[in-house]
Amino acid sequence: MHELAVVLDIVCIMKEESQKRGFTKITRIDLVIGELSAVIDESVQMYFEIMAKDSACADAILKFEHRPAMLECSNCGMKFPHEKSFACPACGGDSILIKDTGHEFYIQSFNGE
Repeated sequence: MHELAVVLDIVCIMKEESQKRGFTKITRIDLVIGELSAVIDESVQMYFEIMAKDSACADAILKFEHRPAMLECSNCGMKFPHEKSFACPACGGDSILIKDTGHEFYIQSFNGE
């Protein structure tokens, strides 16, 4: 349900940006979503279709880029994306989450006319 608040922010930001740039229509919005952000593409898309109606970004295409959480091995220091295990692929050692990775959610870019 928190996707609704996220989508309201996106629509508001796009309204401001379209006014600044003199766009009458936003055609594409590229979003970055971290795997730990708990934001679900399908929910964003559904809410966006409802909330963007009658706005500059009505009918805009949403593109989602997913970013993994990054881990760092406690033994060898290797940094790698989280997949199914916290084991280091190089040495098998335990790893820890690198702070602020995987929690991203932001508008990377957008196109308009």
